[in-house]
Amino acid sequence: MAAVTARRMLIAGCLLVGAPAGATSVPDCERVVAQFEAHVAGRGLGGRDQSVLLRTLADAAAPGARMSERVTKLGEFRDRARVLEARGGVSRFDADRLARGAEAAMLCLQRVGEGR
Repeated sequence: MAAVTARRMLIAGCLLVGAPAGATSVPDCERVVAQFEAHVAGRGLGGRDQSVLLRTLADAAAPGARMSERVTKLGEFRDRARVLEARGGVSRFDADRLARGAEAAMLCLQRVGEGR
């Protein structure tokens, strides 16, 4: 009896693990971008260009935006962070935070595109 119960639990566990248990969705990525946007605003990151950076993130998180538009906006954001660093507008540490936040959101969108 215990062996049958253990076998049933093993089979049920295999079925649960085999199924996608929560694929990433576009709304998930919109939340990632919105949280990052709040982080940038709350920490005052971006120096004088903060308003431009925040507008770019808002465009990337806009409901109804096409996937390609979102990725393009996040790429622009990442590139602007590097330009700000080169100009001395932000520290290397802050530029890395900005660029990596954009890359994390881009990865989220990539996962959606791959159905993961």
